[in-house]
Amino acid sequence: MPEISKIIEAIIISLHVSFIATFFAFFLSIFFGYLIATRKFFAKKYIVSNLGSLTSIPSVCAGLIVYLIISRQGPLGWMQILYTPTAMIIAQFIIIFPIMTTLIINYIEQEYPQVKEELISYGASQKDIVMLMIANQKSIYLTIVLIGFGRAISEYGAAAIVGGSIDHVTRNMTAMIALETAKGNIMVGVTLGTILITLSLMMSFGINYFKKND
Repeated sequence: MPEISKIIEAIIISLHVSFIATFFAFFLSIFFGYLIATRKFFAKKYIVSNLGSLTSIPSVCAGLIVYLIISRQGPLGWMQILYTPTAMIIAQFIIIFPIMTTLIINYIEQEYPQVKEELISYGASQKDIVMLMIANQKSIYLTIVLIGFGRAISEYGAAAIVGGSIDHVTRNMTAMIALETAKGNIMVGVTLGTILITLSLMMSFGINYFKKND
């Protein structure tokens, strides 16, 4: 069944791209989130405010920004990654990184002052405090990962612009839903839509579960 193989291929591409984008976004958001939240410096409010504003960036705008950078005329055109999964990963990273970083900053700014003085009195360094906060609040970080992954796997605009929806290469679930529905292959669109909704519901369940177990 060619349609089944295409559906499986689209799912694999979506999971591959979104997992990698979420992985890099999460670890960088932890680094920058703690760096920003635990220090006082000039322009901190400006940076935090801009990160908050970027959480609502339209996906097509993120895709356009990446396109202008990696297209042949762009500064990174020499890398020749336009219309590849790598371009899709970069676009999804740009979308979810501000979201994940903002959530981490908000959490740390609430918790860090409460534990800082006590732990310092026991001889803990700032690095020890950070590591302890990460180790003791795994559920919060898992929730943030699920939020980022859910946003990444469900977006369409950015991936379509920089990925080009190329069959067997960059055609993910959202792109295939749009394409097959436009072609009149409603059942393929419904099947992929159902899978995507199921994944979204699983993400929501996971987020609620970890929140209740904080």
